[in-house]
Amino acid sequence: MSAPNSLWATLRLSAVAVTVSSIALAASPRSGHDVFMHNACFACHGELGYGGAGPGFRGDKMLAADDYVVGRILFGGGIMPPFGGELSDVEIASVGTYIRNNWGNQFGAISPEKVAAARQTLSGGNAENPPRAQGATQ
Repeated sequence: MSAPNSLWATLRLSAVAVTVSSIALAASPRSGHDVFMHNACFACHGELGYGGAGPGFRGDKMLAADDYVVGRILFGGGIMPPFGGELSDVEIASVGTYIRNNWGNQFGAISPEKVAAARQTLSGGNAENPPRAQGATQ
């Protein structure tokens, strides 16, 4: 293979690799930190967990109650809007796990199955994952 053809083949393979990587990244669930930042949770709770308009998460014992965390994210309360219509069970589990295990907290993981069960129980069986949410399983 001549040098220009070899270079062209390498560039085409590189483009395929980038495309495959991009597809895999888009299909993978976002990290809890990503969900926290991209849904503006940090605007009220603070990027460093100190709070502001919303409660701080540093040392917050309420985060030990996973049902409380899931319910609050799904349905909101006070000035917090509900995110059940915007985030999938996977995303809610991811961000719930993130806030329960950062800023000095060590309260364990929340599973997407726990979120799905809470979504069904608390909505009277009428709630579904939003169709466009990442990680939605319908």
